[in-house]
Amino acid sequence: MLLGRSYFREVSRHLLVALVSILFLIALGAAIRASATSQGAPIWVPLSLVPLIVGQALPYFFPVVLLISVVLGYGRMAADNEDVAAFAAGVSPNKLLQPALWSGLLVCLITYPLTAEVVPSLYSKMRQLMHSVPVAALKNTNPGASELSFGGLYLSWNDRSGPGVFHDILLSIGSSKSNDDELRLRANRAIMNVEGEKLTFMFEGLRTFRDTRGLFYNPGQTWLTIDLAEINANRELNRRVKDKSSRELFASLDTDLSEDDRSHTWFILWQRMSMAFATIPLALIGALLGWRLRNGGFVSGFSSALSFLLLVYFPLFFVCDNLEEVDALSPLVAAWLPAALLLPVVAFLLRRHRIH
Repeated sequence: MLLGRSYFREVSRHLLVALVSILFLIALGAAIRASATSQGAPIWVPLSLVPLIVGQALPYFFPVVLLISVVLGYGRMAADNEDVAAFAAGVSPNKLLQPALWSGLLVCLITYPLTAEVVPSLYSKMRQLMHSVPVAALKNTNPGASELSFGGLYLSWNDRSGPGVFHDILLSIGSSKSNDDELRLRANRAIMNVEGEKLTFMFEGLRTFRDTRGLFYNPGQTWLTIDLAEINANRELNRRVKDKSSRELFASLDTDLSEDDRSHTWFILWQRMSMAFATIPLALIGALLGWRLRNGGFVSGFSSALSFLLLVYFPLFFVCDNLEEVDALSPLVAAWLPAALLLPVVAFLLRRHRIH
């Protein structure tokens, strides 16, 4: 019992350190992404996005945190030969795996409600913010800014002579760095008026334009109205399922869904359950890898855990996701296959250690 507690404390200590480290890295990445997504917008825009991005990403990093923590925890105990002493005292190896099993179960119980209820609400809040922020950003652009990028809208200028008056302006809808944008034009001067989520531009001295929407342009003076709500709706069309909690998705199955929508809804529901369940076999794999790295130290433990995730689990996860998207696998198989294939890995490692 005391030895089991020692294993659990060791795993918990590494879990806390790994969680804090991962949180820092996620927050740093979220800040960079938010800053790039809202170029030229007031400072509150990226600050509002950071916690939403962190909250969305965190549950997906739980398997990383858990596996690394268990590998390092069990590896540290093995380096001190505490497992050998326990085996010699007649303690069952299966008994020593219980702290890893309980750690995986605990993370599983935390992960599922986050992926099923919390993360979808964060997706929804982020989408609402993406809808409302562009207008506020255009009205309150930082004085020193010379460009603004948010969602599908990109705007850059060389100078401003007043509110809504831009000189040497470039505007595109789609991507600022791609030739695939549906609207792209440059003019000597533009006057912008904002009403709700509609932007009305009056361009003077139109120099270049690219348009796939069939609009008419006059080189002397051109009026253009952009509906931000329409742009955001088109860009967010494929994210609507992710915006819904599992309870809402289960309720939607009773409605008149198309066959494709029904299939994808089941896939998202099963996938959320599978991701949570996968933490249990991952914890056992971490314990068994930790025992094998008796003299490897931190670097070997960390690299082994990361290699398994990057070379086995995550590629399998994304392959199944893509196969479901093209209807090559059923929703049930595509969702559960990554977690299910972890079980033979556990059995293989158990056999290697001759644990019965």
